[in-house]
Formats: sequence, structure tokens, C-alpha cells
Amino acid sequence: MKRVCLIGNPNVGKSSLFNLLTKKNQHTGNWTGKTVENEYAHFWANNELWEIVDLPGTYSLIGESKEECIASNFVLENHYDVAFIVADATNLERSMNLILEVLDATKNCIVILNLMDEAKKEQIEIDTEQLSTLLKVPVIETSMKEETGMNELFTLLNNFSSSPITISHSPKITHYLDWILPKMKEANTALAFRYLREPNLILHELEEKEKTILKFYQHYITQTEILESYHEFGKSILRETYSRKKYQEKKEDKFWNHVFGNRFLSFFTLFLLLFVLLFLTIYLSNIPSEFLFQIFQKLEPFLQNLFFFLPSSVKNTFIYGGYRTLYWVVSVMLPPMMIFFPLFSLLEDYGLLPRIAFQLDYPFSKCGSCGKQSLTMCMGLGCNAVGVTGARIMESKKMRLLAILTNVFMPCNGRFPAMISMIGMFFVKNHSFLGSIYSAFILVCIILFGIFLTFFVTYILSKCIYKKENPMFLLEMPSFRRPKIWQTIKNAWKEKAFHVLKRAMIVSFPAGIFIYLIANIMINGSSIFEILITIFNFWGPFFGVDGVILLAFLLGLPANEIVIPILLLGYTRGGMLVEYSSVASIKAILLQNHWTISTAISFLILSLCHFPCATTLLTIKKETNSLFYTVLAFLIPTFLGLFLCFLFHLWV
Repeated sequence: MKRVCLIGNPNVGKSSLFNLLTKKNQHTGNWTGKTVENEYAHFWANNELWEIVDLPGTYSLIGESKEECIASNFVLENHYDVAFIVADATNLERSMNLILEVLDATKNCIVILNLMDEAKKEQIEIDTEQLSTLLKVPVIETSMKEETGMNELFTLLNNFSSSPITISHSPKITHYLDWILPKMKEANTALAFRYLREPNLILHELEEKEKTILKFYQHYITQTEILESYHEFGKSILRETYSRKKYQEKKEDKFWNHVFGNRFLSFFTLFLLLFVLLFLTIYLSNIPSEFLFQIFQKLEPFLQNLFFFLPSSVKNTFIYGGYRTLYWVVSVMLPPMMIFFPLFSLLEDYGLLPRIAFQLDYPFSKCGSCGKQSLTMCMGLGCNAVGVTGARIMESKKMRLLAILTNVFMPCNGRFPAMISMIGMFFVKNHSFLGSIYSAFILVCIILFGIFLTFFVTYILSKCIYKKENPMFLLEMPSFRRPKIWQTIKNAWKEKAFHVLKRAMIVSFPAGIFIYLIANIMINGSSIFEILITIFNFWGPFFGVDGVILLAFLLGLPANEIVIPILLLGYTRGGMLVEYSSVASIKAILLQNHWTISTAISFLILSLCHFPCATTLLTIKKETNSLFYTVLAFLIPTFLGLFLCFLFHLWV
């Protein structure tokens, strides 16, 4: 089996090509940093099996962000047969540097000029044959949107030869290359430049005098000079192959750039868009959610009869514990996700997220971070674990840690149902159209409060973590592109909604069994669940809540979706999760247990500010490779939430 890798700048269509070749539905987005790790798949070309690797977008093989290092390491290791260099035909000037760097790193390359359909609309002319002649590698014109150029690519893949151009560098860089290349096992210019940044990779092969010379070159040649050398060489090629008529901004782009170029208008527009998204999610998800509950409830007697051969204790544990918790999660999570994720993905693909990052860069820079943190926050609205992984797009370790430790302040899709339920029960008189509008407005205010807490905690942490490190903000503004609506919706359901739901289902079933067991195992006449409630009842009044609420959040660690079921189990003391009948019946149970509006507010504060779920904590441990930061991610929101509840309880 042969291997091909996809390398290119962010947002040039690598993932779209990946999907087209492999028939996959990997999510694509019109913003920098969509792919943050290598994606692997397979495809057939001319009766031969190929493995394809989609690398994170990078502007250079000497980049500094984590995803850029992942891409450059893979290219420099040369564990592949062919490299597809995907370039943006509408902005070939930007892609040329990386093309030349990859040609310096490997011989077997095919340059793919994507977005040719948009290039023609913008009256850009590219002499592909001349470009191929100058670079001495095959160059193919493609359009992932129109799926053109694939036949030519398949024809070339198994039958092509290339001997990339020898790139001329500035005299001082040429002097360094003439010195270092003979000392390398295999002459590789790109790897030689890497040694300037990571000298430890070759120090053991050098003599003492040579180590001193390498140290001199480290100070003598800067990264900027290397990039400028590639840039000057690239310009000489573009002068012969690339021409663009005077660019005229599209009316659509002009309008949105005006909106998002104005700080007041941009924040108002973002507030309005978020409000509309949440309103549609709340208004449209109620009916399907209740329908799913009814379907799952009717299946319980069937399961009882199906597993008649099992002892009652075992059967009840699985049905009233695992199954009932599972269908709570599915019924509560699935409808909102099927609505929210596609709508949010449409905004992603249209190109709004980078504009959000651009406007939020100023407040984030005042807090010691940068605007890219807002991109990870947007990911966190769907799933905090995804938001934590998305922090790889940050250029420095400090900013990655700040984004990871504060992502929990964005309520994920697992916390939305509990928040919406409490808002609907205690702050909205009816569940009509107007009631949904009011609920959406309150939920937007909660999210805005979460954004404020993100700024606050980021500022505090920036004074404690890597204090001397100065953050850098580098973000490309893509053109607005109208997404393929049905394709975007389908991908959002498959890659986001069902992926998150699957993870929640895997966690919720065993969690339901555990909760059922502690609610039915008796010690001195009281269940373990009741004993724990008694313990937490001592602490609850300090924060305006009771022991059941605190215990519900603690036992909800595996998945935030099961907090309300645990809450009702604690109040009914029935030994099993109660069956859902209506919001009114849930409210009645809460009122019988002395809930007030202030209790509901405290619950909402804890919903926004408490420890991440188990999946997110494991992701934080993986991303930071530090138990300390994982524990810190657990403690910061928990103590802050309890402190805010304490202050609110004193105030009321």
C-alpha cells in the first residue's frame, strides 16, 4: 500500500479533497484551524490501494503553532510516496512559499490548484503549463465544489515523474546550506532550516568546532530572512505564470466586511445571530424531544418481557438504571443537536468565525491571550472536549493553556437542555412562540456571562502562567462562501451531532447502572444515595441549594445530560429515574422540595460554572500531558461557581 499526504495553507480545500477521494464526510469549514490533527483514510486509484493523510493547514514548514508543527514534522519525515500540495488559485501568492518549501523537502510532489472556479470569476489567469515547467512538477487545476480535475489526478498518481526545481536563496542562506548539507546523511534543504530552530536534532553528529559554527548561524539567519528568500524566488515564478485583473470586492463581502469591521455593529450582529440560533433550537426541539420520550417509554414493557429469564434485580438494574438513563440522554440531547449543529455549521462554512476572532482579539489581548481563543469557545458551544482539542490552533503554549482551562465556561450541548428546562419552568409563563423568544434571550445572557467569566479567568491565569511569553495573533480572513446547505447539514449531523451523542450514550448507560445501584443498595436502612444526600445537605445551604443538587452535579461527571434525571431521583427517592411526562410535572416535584426562583438561579450558575465532564477532563489530560493542569481545569470552574452561588445567596 502506498501513501499520499495532503499539505497546504489553512482553508484551501485539503479536507474537501480528502472527502472526495475517500468518500468520507470529514467536516470542512471556512476558517483557519478546522483540521488540528492528522486524518487517515484509504482510496483506490488505478486498481491500487492508497492511504491518504490530511495534515493540518500550515503557512510554512518552520511554523510555530502546534498544528503547524504536526504538519511540518510529517512532511520532513518523508514517510510517504507522494505529496499533494494543495494551493488556493485565488491567492497563489500566499501559497507559493509553502509550495517551494515542500519542494525543498521532498521530490515526489503534485501541485493542486484548487478553487479554480472562483479564480475564473475573479478574472485570475494562471499559466498552468508554464508553472509546471518552472517548478518541474505536475500542476493540476481542480475545483472541489464542482468536483473537477479528479480524472487527471488519478491518471497522474500512478504514472508521473518529478525533479523539483533547485531554489536559489540569498547569499547568506546559500552559505549556510553549502556548509550544512554535506554534513547531513541526506541533503534536504527544508530539514537544514529546521536545524536552525532545533539544533539538538543534529548536534550529536557534529564536532565541537562545528557546533559553534551552527550556533553562529542560528543568530546570523532569522526565520524571517528564510521566508523572505522563498518569497523573492516565488515572485519571480509568479511574474511569468500568474496575472490578476483589478480586484473588485463582491457586494456581499463588502456588506459583511463593513458590518464586522465596525466593533458595535459586529457585536450586535453576533448577539442577534446567537439569539436566532438558540431561539430556533429551543422552539423546534420541544415536540420531537417529548415524542422520543414517549417512544422509549413504550419500549420498557417490551424489554421487561424480552428479558423475562433474568432475575428481577438484574433486569431492573439494566432497564430502570442503564436503559432509562440512556433514553433520557438521547431524548434530551438529540433534537437540540440536530438543530443547533447544522445552523452553527452554516455560519462556519460561510466564513463568520474568523470575523468573530478578529473583533474579540482586542479584549483577549488585554487579558493576555488572542482572538483565536474565541474560535475554541465557539467549538465549546457544541462540545467542550472539541473546544479543548481546537486549542491546538493557538501559536504559543501559554495561549493554548489559557484556552483549554477556560473553555468550560462556554456551555456545551450537554448543558443546554438543563438550562433550557430551568428557564422554561421558572422564568417563562408559557411555552408559546413568545415564550421561546424569552427563553432564548435569557440563554444568550447566560452565555454572555460565560464569555465575561472567560475574560476574567483568562486575565487572572495569564498573570500566573508563562508570564514572560508574549502572545502572537495570526489569522487569515477567508472570503465569504455560500455553503452547500444540504451537504453542510448532513455533515453536521454525522460528524458533530451523532458523534457527540454516541459518546454521551456510551457514558450514560454504565452511569445509569451505577446510579441505580447506589440508590438501591441499603446500609442501616438507608440507601447509599440517601446517605450522600444527607452529607451534602450540610453544605448546600451555604450556596443557596440543597444536597440533592450538589450530588446531582457530582454524579453527572460522566455526562452533563444526566444531571436532571439524578435530581429527580434524589427528590422522589423511588430507587429509579422517574419517567418523564411533562415539564409541569417536573416543576411540581421541584416546588414540593422547596425550590424557588433563587434556587433556579443558583442551579443555572452551577450549570455554567462547574467541573468539565469526564470526556473533557480526559481530553485535557491528553492535550496538556499534565495531571496538574487537568486538576486545575476541574477546580477553577467548580470553586468559582460555588463562590458565585455563595455571593448570590448572601445578596438575596
